[in-house]
Amino acid sequence: MNVLIVDDNASAAELLQELIVLQDHTARCAFTAREAIETFDSEHFDVALVDLTLPDRPGTDVARHLRQNAQDRPLMLVAISGYGVGDAAGAQAAPLFDHYLQKPIDFDALDRLLASPPAAA
Repeated sequence: MNVLIVDDNASAAELLQELIVLQDHTARCAFTAREAIETFDSEHFDVALVDLTLPDRPGTDVARHLRQNAQDRPLMLVAISGYGVGDAAGAQAAPLFDHYLQKPIDFDALDRLLASPPAAA
């Protein structure tokens, strides 16, 4: 799978990228909403891990753009956030995503998600 990681915390995003690559996937990082959209529009991704709080636009805006521009390709959208699904921000974002992972990310849970095809999300 080709994974787009969108998180303004560069250290966390790059660590996640390394872990995903160790699981025989490919991954690219974007640290702003603008960079995420540009990267997504120039390359095919199967999965996007999107932080809800980005410096330039909300992660929900990124999710909407990715979903609208997936060009009928299967795309698994995963929210990653310090907010829980029960928090207001998490509850608002949850319907836009296929899955929701609260930080710190449970790598076993992420691994299980990456093992399933995006169309099954």
